[in-house]
Amino acid sequence: MSIFHLTKDRLYLDKATDLANRMLPVFDTPSGLALSMANLGLKKAVDDPYSQGRVSTAEATTLQLEFRYLSHLTGDSIYWDKVEQVRLTF
Repeated sequence: MSIFHLTKDRLYLDKATDLANRMLPVFDTPSGLALSMANLGLKKAVDDPYSQGRVSTAEATTLQLEFRYLSHLTGDSIYWDKVEQVRLTF
């Protein structure tokens, strides 16, 4: 997202959008908070065997910045909507 902001090269926005789309399943949890692992190739969330369903506050809140900015740039609210659950939960 930062390099797109600096260069305005659409390639970087397209790559960020693709990555975000691959990450969307990590938000499909009972709380709506993202799991910390994903299989990006399969577009599937993976529960970390060491934390079993726990969510890192730092990870959950960092995603807010990137996903909200992506919604702003693309006009697609799905990214904003997915991370909004973090605000409502914390």
